[in-house]
Amino acid sequence: MMTILKKYSTVLYYSASFLLPFTIIFFALLSQNIFWGSDTTILASDGFHQYVIFAQNLRNILHGKDSIFYTFTSGLGLNFYALMSYYLGSFLSPFVYFFKLDNMADAIYLFTLIKFGLIGLSTYFSLVRLYPKNKKLFTLILSTSYALMSFAVSQAEINMWLDVFMLLPLIVLGLNLLLQKRKFLLYYISLTVLFIQNYYFGYMVAIFLTLYFLVQLFWNFKGKLVLRKIIDFTVVSILSALSSSIMLLPSYLDLSTHGEEYSKLTRWLTDNSWYLDFFAKNFIGSYDTTKFGAVPMIYVGLFPLIFALLFFTIKSIKKSVRIAYAVLIFFFIASFYLEPLDLLWQGMHAPNMFLHRYAWLLSFLIIILAAESLSRLPEISFRQYLFPLCFLTIGFVATLFFNKRYEFLQPIHYILTLIFLLSYAIILLSFSKKQLPQLLMLCFTLLFTVFEISLNTYYQITALGNEWVFPSREGYQKDMTGIDSLVNYTESHNKTFFRMERLLPQTGNDSMKFNYNGISQFSSIRNRASSSTLDRLGYKSDGTNLNLRYQNNTLIMDSLLGIKYNLSKNALNKFGFTLVTEKDGINLYKNSFASQLAILTQEPYQNVNFTVNTLDNQTKLLNQLTGLSYRYFSRLPAQMVSEGNTLGNRITVSGENQVTTITYRVTVPQQSQLYVSMPNINFADDNSDTVVIRVNDTTNEYTTDNTYSFFDIGAFMNEQTVDISFTFPQNSQISFDHPNFYALNLSYYQEAMNIINSKDTRVTTSANKVTADYSTDQKSSLLFTIPYDKGWTAEQNGKALKISKAQGGFMKVTVPEGQGTVTLTFVPNGFKEGVLLSAVGLTGFILYTFLNRKHKKS
Repeated sequence: MMTILKKYSTVLYYSASFLLPFTIIFFALLSQNIFWGSDTTILASDGFHQYVIFAQNLRNILHGKDSIFYTFTSGLGLNFYALMSYYLGSFLSPFVYFFKLDNMADAIYLFTLIKFGLIGLSTYFSLVRLYPKNKKLFTLILSTSYALMSFAVSQAEINMWLDVFMLLPLIVLGLNLLLQKRKFLLYYISLTVLFIQNYYFGYMVAIFLTLYFLVQLFWNFKGKLVLRKIIDFTVVSILSALSSSIMLLPSYLDLSTHGEEYSKLTRWLTDNSWYLDFFAKNFIGSYDTTKFGAVPMIYVGLFPLIFALLFFTIKSIKKSVRIAYAVLIFFFIASFYLEPLDLLWQGMHAPNMFLHRYAWLLSFLIIILAAESLSRLPEISFRQYLFPLCFLTIGFVATLFFNKRYEFLQPIHYILTLIFLLSYAIILLSFSKKQLPQLLMLCFTLLFTVFEISLNTYYQITALGNEWVFPSREGYQKDMTGIDSLVNYTESHNKTFFRMERLLPQTGNDSMKFNYNGISQFSSIRNRASSSTLDRLGYKSDGTNLNLRYQNNTLIMDSLLGIKYNLSKNALNKFGFTLVTEKDGINLYKNSFASQLAILTQEPYQNVNFTVNTLDNQTKLLNQLTGLSYRYFSRLPAQMVSEGNTLGNRITVSGENQVTTITYRVTVPQQSQLYVSMPNINFADDNSDTVVIRVNDTTNEYTTDNTYSFFDIGAFMNEQTVDISFTFPQNSQISFDHPNFYALNLSYYQEAMNIINSKDTRVTTSANKVTADYSTDQKSSLLFTIPYDKGWTAEQNGKALKISKAQGGFMKVTVPEGQGTVTLTFVPNGFKEGVLLSAVGLTGFILYTFLNRKHKKS
């Protein structure tokens, strides 16, 4: 039996390095009732609103339903290549091909388990080669500790980050091969893959590698040797960056054009940091939050931490090396406290929650130091063990003394940490005094570390579920069958491009989820110029434009942006919208006034000036497109007929049984679509922000989540006086600014849209191409309601046409009189140049490797 185990020991260890983290995370998720096909899904936080949806969109692309470069399913249109570089850079992403919308949540679950296993495997593979003298059980402990570090587990729902943790051990192994043996291949390939998969974390790793490289020079600081290492590191790193330009350059150009601005430095110290944070976040199960005000997630296990501290007591390690590592650790800790350094690590941009995103690099450094110490285990004396044990004990006790500062730490965290610290102390001190055989020490250590890691993983997953909530499968699949059927229906009944939207959405990315062309969007990758323009036109997208929402706007914008269909559970009273069909309680309404994707103007289009007044902007835009000069909206007087307290312009209403209602009386002119604006609604319960409006025995529900509080009351063909009741469920009190009622003149609206739709235009799309057939009797413009992007090119009869911005966010092309076809093609800005630079980088690496080998032989 022992012979067989010895013969297959390598396979067994590699298998264990994968299976240990895989199994531990499997049971941790199982404790939350999450498993394949379970009623609860892993899609907590952005996993529900973004990652699973983007994976679904990639799946649709792989099945030929869209382009890898561009998608019209989000934000009027989106550079999907740039989105993919941030959200979908993973070895496992192509495998979404084999899943469907109803089981994509299971795909994310399975991929998460596999990725944790692969982190353990890649770390074990690297550490075995970096420190071959170490006992393999120790290496297995370290690889499992790193795979299940708190940073990774506490943010497991952000599965795109897990690939980065998988690659770093291979990159560091490659860097050591480059420094010690001048072997460049592993470093070049793994770093290039990282830059291609995730430019954001690639930037952080680049900073870390530079610092780590400088520290490594102190192991053998000789003039010519140091110069050679600097040259090799610099040249291969630059060639790796060049080789990844196929993704880096288009991503950089997209971010520099449409991304967020650098965060302004307003303070020197980070928020919520305190003196004992290092100890507070090294307790077993320590979890405060992954929202704002979080302390960095740095826990990677007590056993690695003990040996990382021992590193600084080992005399066989050069003093200059120990000092260099101490400076590096100090730099990390200083970054947690100093805002300029914290921002530097994160590209000078303050993250939207999930703070200190570089903290995991300190966890990795602790693993490296622990492995270095374990390679010198025979040299470590009894007294040396006392230093880390006393240091941690004092730190943990001090944290207990100031426990009011760390209210997220419960008694169980203190008890477990001190028990395991005491257990390791007994094992290590007994071993140093030779009271414990090595095999027994290894077995006890493996047992305790795996148990400790499992407990921490359980607590992290539990806390994650409590904070963000793991949603139900029923919630994920809500209305899925009905909407999917209706989307297929619309596709089969249309030959030209059209858009559709939901009135009550589940997420900001429903259009991506169900594969229809929409307006709403929730993504870090977005076109800020077009979102800002849409915000001025009533689709809320303020601040950094992270969110863009379709809901709560007017008929004018519906028709101008080609919203041909609405999905609604309630009866829809919008002029021009007629019920087409229904499926599983979802009604499909068709807009008879929806325009084409390209609007042919009366004459070459000239921009109009937008202000902060949404309805004025819509009026200006529609008049400019049609040549009319109508005033489409008129403000109506209204009378409050129920009780409410008025103070200045502010109205406060109190209700009973957690329901508040207020009623207004309005006289609506004939041929009108009635709207109401209720600015600055303040809900007593922020978790219940819906508004229920009742008029003429008809009740409709409206969302205010990331939308303007501008509501459609309905169409009125005859003049009448109506009472309109506004109900706020789950709110005992509500307040808002004085509401304004507006009537849209439907005769004017109908005339304007008839002018636009009478133009002879026909627009179709295929992958990353838009084809617009038109006919005009004078020089005009084709105004495309597509976000302006430098990646678009236009041509007519083989001749290039100039694409210009329209209203700051759309696109326009000037066309001559007569009939013609304009073809737009999207290739990400910088993609072609990126391909060329990647070829240069690859060629340069081959040449540099060849010259190095030739030099070795000579």
